[in-house]
Amino acid sequence: MKPVEDNICPDKKSKCPDGSTCCVLSTGDYGCCPLPKAVCCTDKLHCCPEGTTCDVPHSKCNKGDITFPWMEKTAAKQIEVDSVKCLDGSSCPDGSTCCKLSTGQYGCCPLPNAVCCSDGLHCCPSGYKCDVSAGSCLKGDEAMPWVEKFSAIPPKVSPILHMALS
Repeated sequence: MKPVEDNICPDKKSKCPDGSTCCVLSTGDYGCCPLPKAVCCTDKLHCCPEGTTCDVPHSKCNKGDITFPWMEKTAAKQIEVDSVKCLDGSSCPDGSTCCKLSTGQYGCCPLPNAVCCSDGLHCCPSGYKCDVSAGSCLKGDEAMPWVEKFSAIPPKVSPILHMALS
């Protein structure tokens, strides 16, 4: 028997059950379509089986002349991981490094104790130097491609504080 494994969504913060598909919701977060290899509809609420197309105006899925009911997405589960806290209160997955992005916010380098590159987009493994002009990481005569950062998980704002800020 094959063990059941969750599907990790592209944001690396959400997961969907085995046999389902990660699809972006209207909020920008990920949701789960209860079908494998599903087609995510542009209304960002529904999905269709693999090999079909979404017919958003008619609320259905099409495959040639055959129509199917479309499926509604459910919320994806947040991945519970140990995290690294960044200076602005955001966090990155355990084993990664907080690095400032070009926006001034923090992002995550998927390497432990990484070197954050001054371009605000990339990082290098510990012990390497960023060569921004070449787009690589250097250690002596050794060069390797640099790594792209991803967005950090924003800090959680308590409802009371959020109301005070509104």
